[in-house]
Amino acid sequence: METSDRASSVLKQHFDQHRTELSRSELAVAEYLVGLPIDVLIFKSAEEIAADAGTSDATVIRTARRLGFSGLPELKRICSRTMARTIPTSDRLEQRFRGTGSDLPKVAHQMFATAREVLSSTEEQLDEEAFAAAVSLLESADTVWCLGMGTAEVEARHCSIALSRTGLRTRCSGASGFTLANELLDLRKDDAVILFNAVHETAEFSLVTSQMAELGCKLVLVCGVQLGELYRNKVDALLTCVGSPSKLASWSLGAIVIGDLLAYGVAVKNQPRAVATKRRLAGLRSKVLSPK
Repeated sequence: METSDRASSVLKQHFDQHRTELSRSELAVAEYLVGLPIDVLIFKSAEEIAADAGTSDATVIRTARRLGFSGLPELKRICSRTMARTIPTSDRLEQRFRGTGSDLPKVAHQMFATAREVLSSTEEQLDEEAFAAAVSLLESADTVWCLGMGTAEVEARHCSIALSRTGLRTRCSGASGFTLANELLDLRKDDAVILFNAVHETAEFSLVTSQMAELGCKLVLVCGVQLGELYRNKVDALLTCVGSPSKLASWSLGAIVIGDLLAYGVAVKNQPRAVATKRRLAGLRSKVLSPK
């Protein structure tokens, strides 16, 4: 079996470890995957791999699991980590152009397929106990802070609005540097923080987590898989969202759904308050539309 010098060594290791456990059709899929360059593999859907390997989508997914991954998305994500660390952003964009081509209807199909993959993988990652714990601590907090680190301010703001509509008192910030430090002066022991941060441990991220520890506040971390692996036992509740190594769909998709889940969970636990808040919101909106 020939492999490209750009193929994944991680995938080759998994293949060598599990090859004797594979059926004939699974072996054909695995050999095809191992031979693909990483920058090609990450753009391949289960449907495309099945067509190229002469098998079915179900066999492709089953093969990924038999190789020791939770599914095809995790296989692509883990195999692409080295590439993500070593290739400049501008080069990765050029790779994306080569991977998708310029046929816009085809690109649209790829992006929607990747978005479904991202959401499905995020659902598979959902820890039900962590989710229940997060809802309970938010419901009992004095104020819920939704903080977005880096590019995650939109997800934090979306969650803050959704929670406020359930009757919780919320506060949202995407601040950094000295501005964030000033805002954290208002943080109190009975507050809870939902921290949205996709990947990197920035100075602001370290500042927030250290402040939480000092004050004894509750912390819900909504983050990517790699960061989640580092903080699994360091926060009160961890909810991970899956991104796509091809970057054809954003980590934000899962984070926004997680925010909606948290808000709905809080609403279900105190339905009269949620209904009363909704009615009050409707009344305020009617006054905006009809100021007289």
